[in-house]
Amino acid sequence: MSDRRRVWATLADLLSRLERDLAVQQPQAVVADLEKEVRKLGKAQFKATMLLEEQTQQTAAALAALEAQQAQQAELVEKLVAERVNAARQEWLTSLLPALDGLDNAIASGKRYLEARDRVTGRPDLTPAQIALVSPADRAKLSSWLDGLRMVRDRLLAVLESGGVTPIPTVGQMFDPYQHVAVATTDDSNGSNGTPPVAGVIVAEDRRGYRTADRVLRYADVVVYRPKE
Repeated sequence: MSDRRRVWATLADLLSRLERDLAVQQPQAVVADLEKEVRKLGKAQFKATMLLEEQTQQTAAALAALEAQQAQQAELVEKLVAERVNAARQEWLTSLLPALDGLDNAIASGKRYLEARDRVTGRPDLTPAQIALVSPADRAKLSSWLDGLRMVRDRLLAVLESGGVTPIPTVGQMFDPYQHVAVATTDDSNGSNGTPPVAGVIVAEDRRGYRTADRVLRYADVVVYRPKE
């Protein structure tokens, strides 16, 4: 039986005894017994109240601890989900880099071919087949094809930029081991307008690198100027 029910049972029993004792005992004795029972009842009620308050405080503390634990777990889950989404996104963006490399190589090769064919245009020793090959119409087709490749390349660069991915600066920059990989060195100062570059300056890019705001996705392969001793 709970303390609260015990108190009510004691009160009922007390009232029954009071009615019975009033009929057979003196009022003074009845009052003395009544005071004694009331004191007992008060102690029991006080004990029950204190126990209830203690249980209430323990329950409130347990609920607060549970809510804090749930909030911490929710925050942790949200952080893990964000990290996994970001990792998957960067992995997908990184998978686009080989396609972008292929476009860069194709555009560079096409540009070199155009420059070579322009150099031989107008030579008197060209055969009819060679003249047709370097005709303005043929050049226009090749130029349009290169323009199409550049548009695709620009679209890919825009996708990377929207994901926070940007090319790593190379030519003219000082070599940075946290962003660049030196695949070769050179002491040739040609192409620098007659002014030798400073030692450690990047003079050529072998493969473009890319990075986000907080990490490098792919290091840039570069050629670094190293003067003769």
